[in-house]
Amino acid sequence: MKQTLIKFGVLVFALSFTLMSCKKDKVETKNSFKYNQKEAEIGTALGMKYGGTTTSGVYAINIIFFEKTISVHSLTNFPESASGIGDALFLTLLTNNETEVTPGEYTLMPSTGLPKAFVIDGKDDTGLLVNYNISRGGGGYAYLEISGGKVTVTKNGDTYEFTFNLNTTVNSTITGFYKGKVEIFSLKK
Repeated sequence: MKQTLIKFGVLVFALSFTLMSCKKDKVETKNSFKYNQKEAEIGTALGMKYGGTTTSGVYAINIIFFEKTISVHSLTNFPESASGIGDALFLTLLTNNETEVTPGEYTLMPSTGLPKAFVIDGKDDTGLLVNYNISRGGGGYAYLEISGGKVTVTKNGDTYEFTFNLNTTVNSTITGFYKGKVEIFSLKK
């Protein structure tokens, strides 16, 4: 009886050890974007509705991802100001919904008014401000213009998930991920 109990204990231990070693640890992706070997952790994401474009039924929404070192200050439920020094990624997305970003894949398209593109009627409002000092009106920052790539958007309830892989005009890439709520404001208060 004692040997049977010992064998059973060894079997249970071996089985549980095997199951634990097979279990994959879920890796949590953090909210950040990377470029030129720098990773900027995202602290705030918000959107601004530009309104309709020259194409009927197509609306522009600019999503801004602020590095954690930049604080956005809101008054009367509207982002009135910001402070700090850091990076900010601007993505202008064209969608067929004027109040939210429609889930899907957005690619840089040089045409005017196509949904799911991040160019507005030939003007590119998508780029990365690097080392932007808000208190000095920008002073000494660099601007990386986006030349291509894609942004994938999913939405579950009021939680967005953005995955981006972008190319810049200076032959670098910007990759990143954000999962969380994004308040989208109208430029008209």
